Amino acid sequence: MAPWIPVEIIPKRTSEKIMSGCHMLEAFAGTYNRERFMGNQDLDSPSRTQALLESARTGDADAIEKLRKNPSVEYAEPNYIWKAFETTPDDPDFNLQWGLHNTGQSGGTYDADIDAPGAWDISFGTKSVIIAVVDSGVAYDHPDLIDNIWINTGETSCTDGIDNDSNGYADDCYGWDFYDNDNDPMDLLDHGTHVAGTIAAAGNNSQGVTGVMWNARIMPLRFLDAFGYGSTSDAILAIDYANAMGADVINNSWGGGGFSQALKDIIDLSPAVVACAAGNGGLDGIGDNNDAIPFYPASYTSSNIIAVAATNRNDNLASFSNFGPTSVDVGAPGVSIYSTVPALDEVFFDDMSNLNNWIAQPPWGLSSTYFSAPSSAADSPTGNYQNNSYTALTLIVPIDLTGYYGTIMDYQLRADIEYIYDWFCIEVSTDGIIWDIVNCYTGSTDGTFAFLDEDLMTYDNQSAVFLRFSLLTDYSVTDDGVYIDDVRITALGSTYNGLEYAYFSGTSMAAPHVSGVAGLIKAFNPGLTNIGIKNIILNNVDPLSSLSGQVLTGGRLNAFNALSASCSNLPVRNLNTLSQFPTLQAAYNAAFHGNTVQTQMQVFPETLSFNQGKSVTIMGGYDCDYLNNSGVTTISGNMTISDGMLTIQSGTVEIQ
Repeated sequence: MAPWIPVEIIPKRTSEKIMSGCHMLEAFAGTYNRERFMGNQDLDSPSRTQALLESARTGDADAIEKLRKNPSVEYAEPNYIWKAFETTPDDPDFNLQWGLHNTGQSGGTYDADIDAPGAWDISFGTKSVIIAVVDSGVAYDHPDLIDNIWINTGETSCTDGIDNDSNGYADDCYGWDFYDNDNDPMDLLDHGTHVAGTIAAAGNNSQGVTGVMWNARIMPLRFLDAFGYGSTSDAILAIDYANAMGADVINNSWGGGGFSQALKDIIDLSPAVVACAAGNGGLDGIGDNNDAIPFYPASYTSSNIIAVAATNRNDNLASFSNFGPTSVDVGAPGVSIYSTVPALDEVFFDDMSNLNNWIAQPPWGLSSTYFSAPSSAADSPTGNYQNNSYTALTLIVPIDLTGYYGTIMDYQLRADIEYIYDWFCIEVSTDGIIWDIVNCYTGSTDGTFAFLDEDLMTYDNQSAVFLRFSLLTDYSVTDDGVYIDDVRITALGSTYNGLEYAYFSGTSMAAPHVSGVAGLIKAFNPGLTNIGIKNIILNNVDPLSSLSGQVLTGGRLNAFNALSASCSNLPVRNLNTLSQFPTLQAAYNAAFHGNTVQTQMQVFPETLSFNQGKSVTIMGGYDCDYLNNSGVTTISGNMTISDGMLTIQSGTVEIQ
């Protein structure tokens, strides 16, 4: 019986009696259902005497029917308790995730979100659903991701060098790094980890954020380098791996290359839903029309692709987001999205407030032209640089990178040097004698400081790394020279302190919202195909005037609507095994002791016998037609209970 408070009985005349009482229902093996109505008070009588009205073994419906036949009673019915279901997690930063649940925080518009709490009333996801993140890798050791990372059980060891499952990749326990061609898909950027957190950061674990899916398996597939660049051939290999290893959803938060038939073909072959970022416009930072200028892979006509634009917290199309009335399918939150990032250690930093860490070959020195006060290092602080010269700023004490990996140096550079003929270079050495040129620049930054970063991963795990900045000039033309500020070297850290979260914006952040919803649908109804899941998502958006004529659906992703339209083909499923059954009896027969079965249709006209000596919990589901979306499943017919125990979860199953 649905939860309720004392029965209210309305008399035909105000002078007649009003009866009230409380209802008790127990259903378990070897006993009976009983109900008791207590209380009989005459509102016209000062004594307000009470008496036992009825106590019987009859079912709930029989007792109320007797009351209805009483000529003094106009009608009698349970006073049901109604509950607004919206499941929210205990993750402390959930309130920062406006894309999942927008309450108007930070100037947002109420309900300009994907209605994730409503979807979580239906499903949290399951660890049987695999989401491949084809990206810069994933920090698979992040505390908010580690429980939802895919593990290849076909590999008996991660270090023996043997391809135990014969899939062509030895020791691929956590996916594969196609950029470096090894078995460690660790994120050396941050992009893939951020994407993974939006999809499936562990939910309700009292830390950080939650993903669209609380439970899933994230398959890390790295093909982008530490600066976000990767090749078409590596992308093809990564998607082929995802297809072969059973990915249900593939997230592609990247793009911009030319048309590749080979890349399209491997996507066409995929049984997965493939969510693709629509792109972030050109150099002007303004979104482009993908109908006019295709952005691949989002613009491929593959039937399993969902191309995703970005919306902001006010349900407007993000200014940077690409769009397309026919080539972009749907909008999803993509501005100021808070999610997981890898742990980074700052190995070295110098704000150039002095040159105590450096050997400054004249005329190198401090300059009052700076990015951050009070000064920067300049090759010629008092005027233009000299012709036919080589001068350098050299770090005195080498940097110890023992145990560090993914080493990156970033800094601020302002430059005005003769284009092609004069060069500013970054040089590195492991002995202070032989120097490698890491990178060189020529020309001008147009009078401003530019943020630059350099890949130092060649020197990972080296005990002594020397660094110097140099300027090499030819025999003619001089200019202002170079200014260097805020030099920082970072590497992947091994210790998480709870601060490994960040805000990112882009269609790269919108696509994983769609991937997460696709995963929720797959978890709720495993029998659906990728095309079926795509159609459900696109047919159940929130229509928005801001997206009308901008994307195919004219709307923004809505997880609750999509889950609500994803009813299973069979009416009962076992939540432990995810098997589906045509009847409740069949589900009970196949269940193990302690399992929970969920009913998803409304009526089961069957006689039920639970005599196998095992306890199974019955949980109410959602009506397929959603005409009565109350979370209560009605079971009609006779229920025979003997020997075994049937546990009915309170308030979720109604017996008539």
